[in-house]
Amino acid sequence: MNCFLIISLFLSLLGCSGGRDRYFSKRNISHSDNTFVKFTYKDDISNKEKKKNEYSLYVFFSDELSLLGFPSSINPEKDYWLGYYANYQTIPNNLDNIRFDFLENCEYRMPINAGKYSYTFSFQNHSIEKSGVLTKSFDLPPNHSIRLSFKEKGFPYPDAKTFGERLANETSRHSWYEIIATVESNLEVDLLKPCEIK
Repeated sequence: MNCFLIISLFLSLLGCSGGRDRYFSKRNISHSDNTFVKFTYKDDISNKEKKKNEYSLYVFFSDELSLLGFPSSINPEKDYWLGYYANYQTIPNNLDNIRFDFLENCEYRMPINAGKYSYTFSFQNHSIEKSGVLTKSFDLPPNHSIRLSFKEKGFPYPDAKTFGERLANETSRHSWYEIIATVESNLEVDLLKPCEIK
């Protein structure tokens, strides 16, 4: 719980300060062996009801940089992501930073190291301003990937009556999503289809 609160506060401060690039410096992936974090997300809300169709995902090691103790992201730099979009020039303006912000219905992957590491995944759905965090260790073999999926948990007290229950419902926005992480083997031919922006 303490880890979750620290991460949530840290991400909130970065969102206010515009400091994601500065403090989430990319961590070098020194021994990736066809190993990735793979993810895609589709919100159940219809497009007519939505104002935004992007989300944020931060992935970083649980250890920290020695300088000021800021975490070090494995999210690749901007140039890596350019090939993920068939028509990059039409990316929405509100996709603030393609290192951390992603479009729904697109398949993404980030290179990670093979072997045993602890990762933290932080997800935020911009359309409903709710989020979720998962910290978990993996011993990833070569030619395998961590697959992420995101599931809404809903209010802990759907029929809240007491102040404590209402408060729990209000603060649940920070743990609204369950992040499910599984290990899967990669296909022999695992081509990535660029995302069409409509």
